[in-house]
Amino acid sequence: MSARVDQGRRPRNYYLLQADELDLRALEGHAHRRIKIRGRAPEVLIMNAWKRWQDWSVVVLGAILFVTPFVFAETAMTTAATSAYILGVLVVLAGLLNAAMSKVGGLELIPAVLAVIVFVSPWLFGFASVTALAWSAWIIGVLIAIAVGSLYPRLSRRVTA
Repeated sequence: MSARVDQGRRPRNYYLLQADELDLRALEGHAHRRIKIRGRAPEVLIMNAWKRWQDWSVVVLGAILFVTPFVFAETAMTTAATSAYILGVLVVLAGLLNAAMSKVGGLELIPAVLAVIVFVSPWLFGFASVTALAWSAWIIGVLIAIAVGSLYPRLSRRVTA
């Protein structure tokens, strides 16, 4: 009888099967439990560092923004070209910073703010008349905002009666 009491009061030790797996199992192999985390979509939860497509798309869009003055041969317009160079480098660095993070956190605000700055930069720096660079800034700004916004899925609400 004392064996049953000791066995029932024994602390349960759990371990992770793999670093990216969310299943926990008891050491004895009997209990099988699944961690339930609310608030984020499952595909966002299991993404680790260097694996989120959103971060890599921000890096690619920043690189595209950097090379647009060369592609459209608009390097003579120094204000437009300089803003494209600087903002492109900043977007690439922000995307790499977010890609290096293992969890989705508050650093996604950096590319989101940069997306707004990229979008308003033709009016802010006065190169809205340079149509190639202005349109590329507007399109890339919107695409960065979409990529960053896709990290925040909608939360589903339960209907209670």
